[in-house]
Amino acid sequence: MNVESIVNDVKGRVEPIVTRGQDVVYSGFEVLKSANGIVADGFSGVYKANYEAGKTLFGAAQTSFQKVKTDGIKAVASNPGAYVPEGKDTVVSAFNTSVDVVVKTGDDLVKTMKQGVETLSAKIKGESVTVAKAKSTVKKAASSASTKAKSTARKAEGKFNDAAAKAEKAADDLMK
Repeated sequence: MNVESIVNDVKGRVEPIVTRGQDVVYSGFEVLKSANGIVADGFSGVYKANYEAGKTLFGAAQTSFQKVKTDGIKAVASNPGAYVPEGKDTVVSAFNTSVDVVVKTGDDLVKTMKQGVETLSAKIKGESVTVAKAKSTVKKAASSASTKAKSTARKAEGKFNDAAAKAEKAADDLMK
């Protein structure tokens, strides 16, 4: 064997691996870009909710302060609770909105990462992405069909048992 044929043989084997590696790196960056967009949108949503709540609370505090200034210290000392700004509902609402946004962002991020891992795995193996997704979809469909079949079988068995019990009761009534 001469050196040229060995080099050509190695080149022929390495080039597809290099191409797959480049695809994996490109796809990895695309997944990270997508994840970055999801996180940025989630942060923006939390920021907006809390910013609006802060503005509302600040406005309530200013109003309360103005009321204290006009009523005087004696009025505040006699009934301090009347001068505390209302804000509990605003804070709770902002918190709940933040939790919802964070949970949704987390779910979207998990979904994106799972799809990214499937894509990267397919590219590493040299499969087309649609084949990997099709395998995943077939597995999910098979699992879903199996679950539905079992559920349908249980329902049918229950209906059959009910019908059999009714038939037995009707037969007993006829025999009397």
